[in-house]
Amino acid sequence: MLSDDFRPIDGNAQGWHHDRDDDVLVLDEGDQKEISELLIGRKVEKVDDEHIQLDDGTVIKAIGHDGGCACSAGCYDLAVLNGVDNVITNVEYDYRPAGDWDYPARSGHPDDPEDEYDGYYRVFVYADNQQINLMQFNGSDGNGYYGTGFEILVRKEN
Repeated sequence: MLSDDFRPIDGNAQGWHHDRDDDVLVLDEGDQKEISELLIGRKVEKVDDEHIQLDDGTVIKAIGHDGGCACSAGCYDLAVLNGVDNVITNVEYDYRPAGDWDYPARSGHPDDPEDEYDGYYRVFVYADNQQINLMQFNGSDGNGYYGTGFEILVRKEN
């Protein structure tokens, strides 16, 4: 549960760039450097269904990419969002987007032992010598026309 003074970030992946508030920064799966800088040295104090709040008051909304078509091509859903009790010391990215052309071998990854996910984007953080799956988005690029990945919306509190 987020704190009483928490103010959620409105908006979603579709059309967000056109309607966003001036105080909200939009990052996506390609902005690894910026995401790392945002997280390293921080703790995740609060978590809800799609938001995390860092110890400095920064609010992050995690949004899977919406391909915007009637099929599931380009759609990634937020599947994991975790808190981190200790200071984050490192961030790693594990991206395996998949599409109609991709028939990956079984990975046996602990987060997906049955290999149910066509593709995924994972953001791992390290805190107190532990690897933590901070956020994960599962889905498929499908035919590749409708996009891929995720966005995070960031509002820094002053």
